[in-house]
Parts: sequence; C-alpha cells; structure tokens
Amino acid sequence: MFARAQVSPLLLAAGFAFAENPTVPGKAPPTAEQIAAAYSVRVFKVMDGARYREGRQELPGGMAHLRLPDGYRYLGPDDARKVIVDLWGNPPASASDSLLGVIIPEGEHLASPSSWVIVLFYVEEGHVSDSDAGQIDFEGLMTRLQAAGAESNKARKASGFDTMDLAGWAVAPRYDTYARALFWAKRFTVTHQPEDTLNYDVRVLGRQGVLSLNAIAGMNRVADIEAASPAIVSMVRFNEGNRYGDFDPTTDRETGLTLAGLLLGGAPVIASPPLEQSSAPKLWIYLIPLGLILLLLFKSKRTPALSPATAAPPETMA
Repeated sequence: MFARAQVSPLLLAAGFAFAENPTVPGKAPPTAEQIAAAYSVRVFKVMDGARYREGRQELPGGMAHLRLPDGYRYLGPDDARKVIVDLWGNPPASASDSLLGVIIPEGEHLASPSSWVIVLFYVEEGHVSDSDAGQIDFEGLMTRLQAAGAESNKARKASGFDTMDLAGWAVAPRYDTYARALFWAKRFTVTHQPEDTLNYDVRVLGRQGVLSLNAIAGMNRVADIEAASPAIVSMVRFNEGNRYGDFDPTTDRETGLTLAGLLLGGAPVIASPPLEQSSAPKLWIYLIPLGLILLLLFKSKRTPALSPATAAPPETMA
C-alpha cells in the first residue's frame, strides 16, 4: 500500500484465509464468554515462559533504551515474535530483524482481546529531516492519502480482499520538537466491521534512523492511547551518539524524507480485530490477533461483541 516499504516496518501480512465453521446442528454456538476464555487459554499456552521486564531496558543494537513507567512491561524480540507470529497468527517474515519488542501498558493484558499494546521497531534507513515542522498541510496530506487508498481498494476488491477506507485523522498529526517525536492516528472503515479501526503511530527521530511505535487497537481506545502518549514517547530514549542532534551531514546518510514524507509513506496500516464478518471466506492482510481467529471459527453470524470484563486474566499474566 505504501511507496516506501523500507520505512513501513509493520506492513504485516496474515497470509491465510478465515472460514467460519458451520454451526453444529442442535448445538448452540459458543458464547462471547466462552470465546474469550478460549483466547485466554491460548495466550497462557503460547506465552508460557515469556520474560516480562520492567524499569530501564537496553534495546537490541545498542542505539536506544527504554525507561518504562510503573506498570509498563516489555517483551524482548524473541517473546515479541511469539505475540506477533504464534499468538496473532502472522507469518514469521512479519517479525523481521528490525523488531525490538512489544510494550504492554499499565492495566492492559495480552489475554484480553480488547487490550492494546505497542509494537516497537527500529528502521535504520538514514536521517529524517524535521525541517518542515510547522509547515505541513495536514488536510492536504489526508486528501492525497485518501486518493491513494481509493486506488488501492480497487485492487483489493478485485483480488477478493475486504476494502479499508481511510475516514480521516483520528488524531491530527503533531510534532514534539523537544522529543523529536511525530504523533498521528488514522481512522479506517473496514468492510464487515461494525467499528472503525484505529492506527496510532509514533515516530521518534534519531541520528540515522527512526524508532517506530505502533499502538494497535479499536477506535474505542483512542482516548486511552492519547492519554498515554506522553508516557509512550518519554520512555524511549536514544543513547548518546545516536540522538537526533548527533547527526553529522558530512558522514551520515540521509533518507531525503521529511516529516510529511513519514506521514505519507511511513505509516503502516493495521486493522484491529473485526467483530462481525460475512460468511464468505475472506483473506485478510492486516495484523490480526488470535482473538479474531477464535471469533471467526466459533461464532455465529451475530455473536455479540466481546466485553473486556470477560477476558480478565490472573494478575500474574500479562
């Protein structure tokens, strides 16, 4: 979908089709509570032995570190791959070498399908300039993004994919000059989903690359993520020698990108779990948690949406 895939580390594809099992005659379909319980069991099985870390954590590669606020937990690359590949059902290639880990915010749990997490990547493609800060026509960019999305949807529809329409900014882009961090969120309407999908992105600029933090959630969590955004950006720190101000134009590589370029080409599109879907088999190419797989395999056509309260895990589990 994007022209510059090298700065879109989360173009993740779940290369498999979802088909609903027919309801067994004379047997009622599972309830939302049963589905949530099955998902919780799956999480415990997949994540058994995972190491949840707190406090200060050095990130792989040595270019940056985390200072996790109280209640936030970090899973390193190996455990993060369990989440992305084994739990959410994405192909192994989606958890590339640029994957740094998964961050679980305070009060959120992998065992709850309604929770949100942050997937962290580092893309070292060169220095990104912030020279256009304060000069970006965000509405003009949105018009261009929507036009590109409309063209993409033609191909998606022709190939049997559900369409994904960009409805607008869920959160208008803003740039924190002090933190060298760009924030934005998009709102998508996806075919057969009763709720719009949220893609919340943060890019922290460094000397020769960009730290990408992607919050994956439904639109009903946008206020929660916005409230957590100061903590999200403050916990990610480039180490000395890798900071934005350490850039040396005489020796370091430049991408040619500005902030507008990140907004146009550096934003992965990730769909949150659809709670309703037609009975025709569909092929989804979004990042899809296993909760959706369970939902599609076991639900009837009008299974009610899951309640966060139905999937509360034990306190020892993330």
